[in-house]
Amino acid sequence: MQNKKEENIWNVPNMLTILRIILTFVIVYMIFTGENITYIVTIFVIAALTDFLDGQIARRWNLKTEFGRKTDMIADRFLWAVTAISFLIYSGFNGLLMPIHGMQLLMIMSREIISTPFALAAFFSGNPVPNARGIAKWNTLIQGFALPALMLSIYYSAWTYLSLPLSIIIAITGTISAMYYIKDIKRNKK
Repeated sequence: MQNKKEENIWNVPNMLTILRIILTFVIVYMIFTGENITYIVTIFVIAALTDFLDGQIARRWNLKTEFGRKTDMIADRFLWAVTAISFLIYSGFNGLLMPIHGMQLLMIMSREIISTPFALAAFFSGNPVPNARGIAKWNTLIQGFALPALMLSIYYSAWTYLSLPLSIIIAITGTISAMYYIKDIKRNKK
């Protein structure tokens, strides 16, 4: 039997990742209770910042764990997908969603739409989760501006001037990022 070093999963980066999951539930609650959009966007931005901080802290203080890598991947997809779907459902049922908003949402979520089935298959098969490439990090950063801008654009149309160009950029970078991610998953198969 192989002697594996046991990971200490109780560290700041992993707690930030767990916080991101909890904040996702808060965001969903706020969306469906019709909370002020600026409060929803504020909590979303805080949750998105935990994604940036957990990785920075883990690398800087050598607190990287396999648990953290896998949980971070799930927390990221959970934050983005659940927020987008909740927002889509609430806005659609309340007659706030226009076709341009739906199109932008698809573009913003392009990476998740393409890569999530492959990511889940790799996760549940026990295959290693690939490290994020630079383009994935840039895509996430741009998403962090585009999704809140889109959410705000439904209530304040001037935000469309920011959300639309960002959505187009993300459609391109998200698709490229997803293709690299799928390629890396296939290369890492056991």
